[in-house]
Amino acid sequence: MVDCGSTSNDAINYLNKKNIKSIIIDHHEINKPFPRSNIIINPKKNDGYEKYSNLCATALTYFFLDLVIKKKNYAYKLNNYLIYVLLATVCDVMPLRKINRILAINILKNYNVKKNISIDTIFRLKNKKNKITIDDLGFMIGPIINSAGRLGASHLSVKLLSSENQNIVNEISERLIRLNDKRKEIEKKILDKINFKKIEKENKNVIIYYNPNIKEGLIGIIASRLKDYFNKPAIVITRSNNVFKGSARSTKDYNIGNLIKLLCDKKIIQSGGGHNMAAGLIIKKEKIKLLDNFIQNDYSKKILNLINFLEYDAELSSSSININLINNIYKLYPFGNDNPLPLFLFKRFKILKTTVLDNRHISAILQPNLGTSIKTICYNCINTDLGNYLLSYKNQINIIAQVSLNTWNNKKSVQLNIKDVFI
Repeated sequence: MVDCGSTSNDAINYLNKKNIKSIIIDHHEINKPFPRSNIIINPKKNDGYEKYSNLCATALTYFFLDLVIKKKNYAYKLNNYLIYVLLATVCDVMPLRKINRILAINILKNYNVKKNISIDTIFRLKNKKNKITIDDLGFMIGPIINSAGRLGASHLSVKLLSSENQNIVNEISERLIRLNDKRKEIEKKILDKINFKKIEKENKNVIIYYNPNIKEGLIGIIASRLKDYFNKPAIVITRSNNVFKGSARSTKDYNIGNLIKLLCDKKIIQSGGGHNMAAGLIIKKEKIKLLDNFIQNDYSKKILNLINFLEYDAELSSSSININLINNIYKLYPFGNDNPLPLFLFKRFKILKTTVLDNRHISAILQPNLGTSIKTICYNCINTDLGNYLLSYKNQINIIAQVSLNTWNNKKSVQLNIKDVFI
């Protein structure tokens, strides 16, 4: 079992009765009594390996296989697949710190996209010509590969990553890109139907959203969108056949994985598992209200006097926005979870021009008091207060933004990624 099994005591007991041996390789929360599996590889067992608890299950599997190959003296080059370790690390939103950071730096520095038929094909079909980046993995390759599983066709991703036949890879890549576009459309329709104003008015500590019509494969991404929008933990629950399944995404101050264990002990949910930022659960419909009440109280006890606002790292003058600033910031590269691009406050901009992209994002040209105009982008902000300000506000605004390097077809330019505005 990979990326699961740490709470599967009943399943492991069943396998043991059938004399079937098992290995669990997992990084989710695990609690005593542990499943009676033959081998459990999980750094969260509290047996001296806690410093590796930020590794995703793919990384743990890689190190396990690497050890087997060395012990058996096999002539097999496993490091050709290190790119998949980084892909999984990024898509599972693991902290880009310690070993993960070392892996990311070395993999990105040495990786040649031409050596991987699947990734090279996706790059070509998406007209990408740059050296591979963390953003490529997290926002393009990962979602395209994951789209199959989200829409009930996960076998396509397996075929894509295991085939060396260019015709097959071309056909599946094109199909997956179409599936990902379809996933985006479905996701937008779901988000358009959510009453954000009502959720905002309720002002709960943790958002619990139930909709029996959301596809099971999409509840995680909807939970992530709600978490990002409100900057609060979010759980989205749907009905899958006769089972009610939930997917949770949390903020760094509230460990959702520990909560799942507590919910299991209290018999509020039937089963579940996860880590500090993400989790899944199965629950009976009649207990959803109980779940809501319990979580709101638990959050209030653990998180005292939390003010929900966006913090920035420093205030900068608009005249400092240049390639030299970018070069200094990018000494901290690669950026990702727990190592984000710094946030800066910039004051006194006027909005010259705005363009809506893909019905989701807003591109804006801003004019500072002094100096030349600056290109900006604000992601997933259509139909939000932030997006409405960017589209309609005529007076000066202050912005909180990341300074990033926009690379397209090997052409580089400075861009601001807007995270918030205030008047």
